[in-house]
Amino acid sequence: MNTTGTSRRVARRSTATVTTAIAATAVAAVGVLSAPATANAQGSSEALTQLLPAPNRLVAWGGSPTGACAGAVSTSLQGDGYPGSASVSWAFAVVGVGPCNVTATLSWRNLDNGTTGQKVAQIPHPRISLGVPDPIAHPYDAIIPTGAGRVEYRLTTTGGAVAGPIVVDTVAYDG
Repeated sequence: MNTTGTSRRVARRSTATVTTAIAATAVAAVGVLSAPATANAQGSSEALTQLLPAPNRLVAWGGSPTGACAGAVSTSLQGDGYPGSASVSWAFAVVGVGPCNVTATLSWRNLDNGTTGQKVAQIPHPRISLGVPDPIAHPYDAIIPTGAGRVEYRLTTTGGAVAGPIVVDTVAYDG
């Protein structure tokens, strides 16, 4: 006797719908990540190359807190930004079927002087893009005042993706 008021058919349909949505997102991700740049994708070919492993780069692959998106967030770090500062370049490829609400956090700690900090990027919806002006608002946001020395970086997202740590040397000001 069914006392819940639902049938097995409805339960099966829900599972099939979820499975279909996950499969469609995976197919879309593969298609987007392997396709050439299009007129509607801001710097997609450049963004996609920024998602490949490289020295001084963190790449975090994962989903979104909403479960509607998946992809990668990347930070490329240079220790020769402004005096006593590093610079970060963001790239991301996040695909999905609704709001993503991904927050990416780049945390840093200077191993020589103990200072710490973080930079945050918001990815509210599916996008393939480089980081200026989206997801950061101003090019100044790409400067990290770490101080000179060895700086350890970690990248995390609210979807559970983690990358790092890596250590990048930030040069001192010579002037």
